[in-house]
Amino acid sequence: MESGLAARNGGRIGLAALVAVLLLGLGLRVGEAWDGRAPVYDARAYAAIAKNLSEGEGFTVGSGATQPSSNYSPGLPLFVAGLYAVTGGEHERFARVVLAVIGTLSVLFAYLIGRRLTADRSPHRPGSSEVGAATGPPARLVKSPPRAVEDSPGAVWPALVGALAVAVYPALLEYQGMLMSEPLAATLLSGGVLAALWAWDGTHWRWLLPGVLFGALALTRPEYLGVAVLVAIAIAVRELPRDWRPSLLPAAVFLLASLVVIAPWTIRNASALDRFVPISTGGGQVLFAGTYLPSDGDPEKVGAEVVAEHPDLFSPSDARQLRLEQILARLAAQQHPGMETDQALSKLGKQQLWDDVSEEPLEYAGFVATKVGRIWSHGPRDVMREPGWEVLHWALVALGLLGLGLLAWRRRWEALLLGTIFLAITAISALLVASPRRVLVLVPLLASLSTVSIAWLRDSLSRP
Repeated sequence: MESGLAARNGGRIGLAALVAVLLLGLGLRVGEAWDGRAPVYDARAYAAIAKNLSEGEGFTVGSGATQPSSNYSPGLPLFVAGLYAVTGGEHERFARVVLAVIGTLSVLFAYLIGRRLTADRSPHRPGSSEVGAATGPPARLVKSPPRAVEDSPGAVWPALVGALAVAVYPALLEYQGMLMSEPLAATLLSGGVLAALWAWDGTHWRWLLPGVLFGALALTRPEYLGVAVLVAIAIAVRELPRDWRPSLLPAAVFLLASLVVIAPWTIRNASALDRFVPISTGGGQVLFAGTYLPSDGDPEKVGAEVVAEHPDLFSPSDARQLRLEQILARLAAQQHPGMETDQALSKLGKQQLWDDVSEEPLEYAGFVATKVGRIWSHGPRDVMREPGWEVLHWALVALGLLGLGLLAWRRRWEALLLGTIFLAITAISALLVASPRRVLVLVPLLASLSTVSIAWLRDSLSRP
């Protein structure tokens, strides 16, 4: 007789396949981490901050920095510095290997979320995962454990396909070869979503876990602080149009747990920066760059366009010699002398956004559409331009979008949760800098949603 673990994962064959996928993902990631890759600029900065923290120099990139150290999110360098403290030295290879092991959890989380999304759940039983689908009087929400996944053995194999896609996704693998925040953020996000699905089946205090994970995610990728607020709202309104009041407590627990995680760093910023900065500065820079119409939505063109537009401030060679943050800092100092660079750029960016929307609405609409296409059309890193991997990326996007639509059609509340996250990140990218790196964090969730599409296509083709 099969064990409970095997029964929940498609029998011994299914469990063996899951182990094989996880070992593949682990091996590829540890191999990248062990060999290492030439670090991109942000990876060098994170490594420098972690090194300085371990040496007692504080949260600083160093004297050669081209932008304030406060522009960098603290999560990754703080974690790496903690590893250095535990090992008694600056062993970057060891830190990369540990991060690779953590990154492998995103493969497992993608599988578990996909299996949950594909499992059959009756829309008419109390406490089901359906949105507003229960019948009877709405006065009291009765929770009962979700139907066991082994009731839907067909959920396992599509979930394995999704997990395999995450295991081999090249951009995630390449970033494991350097100190970059995206693989860690992908694990925290998928883990937070899985914890949220688990929390809904139990007591209000279960929401502490997803709250803590989303708080850690915000420290790693600051834009997810706003996403956490939106997720809390989605939790609170989940029971509409029945009775949303029972959802207020779990939403409050979730949000409070998130804020508690980031609170120590916010307090530190108030002391170090003499102003309120929840996680990091740099918002003004990305707002200005993200609303700069001459760039055509490509952040890599912003610097050259600003240099060309302000010949009194720059020489033609500055576009090649200076980094974007240096160019924008000089512009900010000229436009608002004496003001903090980030605050000056924020002011310039807000005015620029208003001018774009009010004076050139059609051009700005096309600009936003271009930016959205930029983040979703391909993954980061040159490897994602190779035909085979480009097909994988497009398949994940197409199947993920279809899966989200299927969940919404079936009135599953998971569609509200996942849709909130995807729409929020897309909107942030449309407003600020449009980098495919933002979508990289969503790859495990895309793979989980693809599981729903694969199962639906399989069932549709198998019907007489």
